[in-house]
Amino acid sequence: MAPSKIFDLPKLSALPPVKGEPQGCAWGVFDKDGERDQLGTLNFLTAEGVREAAKAEIQTGERVQLDWSLNNVEFPGFNRKEFSQKIIDLAGIGFVGCDDEIHINTQSGSQWDGFRHVAHQTTGYYYNVVSGKNPLDNGIQSGIVGRGVLLDWLAWKEKQGGEVPHPCTRHEIPVSELDAVANAQGIVFKPGDVLLIRSGFVKWHDEEKDEGTRKAKTQDDNKFIGLKANEESKNWLWDHRFAAVGGDTVAFEAWPPKPDCMLHEWLLTHWGTPIGEMWDLEKLAEVCKREKRYSFFLTSAPLRVPGGVGSTPNAIAIF
Repeated sequence: MAPSKIFDLPKLSALPPVKGEPQGCAWGVFDKDGERDQLGTLNFLTAEGVREAAKAEIQTGERVQLDWSLNNVEFPGFNRKEFSQKIIDLAGIGFVGCDDEIHINTQSGSQWDGFRHVAHQTTGYYYNVVSGKNPLDNGIQSGIVGRGVLLDWLAWKEKQGGEVPHPCTRHEIPVSELDAVANAQGIVFKPGDVLLIRSGFVKWHDEEKDEGTRKAKTQDDNKFIGLKANEESKNWLWDHRFAAVGGDTVAFEAWPPKPDCMLHEWLLTHWGTPIGEMWDLEKLAEVCKREKRYSFFLTSAPLRVPGGVGSTPNAIAIF
């Protein structure tokens, strides 16, 4: 199959300049027929690519759910409300059964960050100057579907010997290590991949039995492991033509961000790349190790909330 022209894009340094935005902003790149694009790098999920991914990746039919249970994290940071559920007995209407009502902050557990989650802090604009609108809601009408790739950085790091960084520290993972992980796993990236990185936060949270420690680390400290935010990371992410990125840590990038480079701005605001955070990659890592392959068919059906900011991923990996 011939490569799609959608992937034939310049380097960040050669993208057409956008007034008021830093070099490397991709606004306008995906515009078509005079309409402002609202999909960003989700445009990389072409019909041809989805067909190819389904044919190559679905071999055994085994499925792995990638959403963490909604009651995690029970001590969300950043002044966010925790998950709650109310069971409603239907006896009052003469029926034996129940409804339930749930309250979630879409940023307090497994999630997609939509493009409305973070604006360019200098100008206040969201992706492609669609200020106040929600590209995610428009972009999910066909779902987020394609080839997923897991980089099990945690397993790779453990094999290197020495101390493994705690996931509730601001440890920065350089892209050179991601390349090393991909090489060790035999992964060759393809344009349109959805990249997932396992760095250990969900594993730690699941295994930490002390409630006070969980609260201190997730609600009070607000320091988390993640990808290093610098020029090298920006170029690496853009050059690989990922449709979306995500992982099991709280913010994908090392948090808190540094003022000179915040990947949330680049991914969500400048490129229109959804960010997945706090995904449960534990069983996925087990299956990938057992099957000796770290790519799979990924399906995700985010919530269809008009004007929404984020969503539970409702994601499944299929082998």
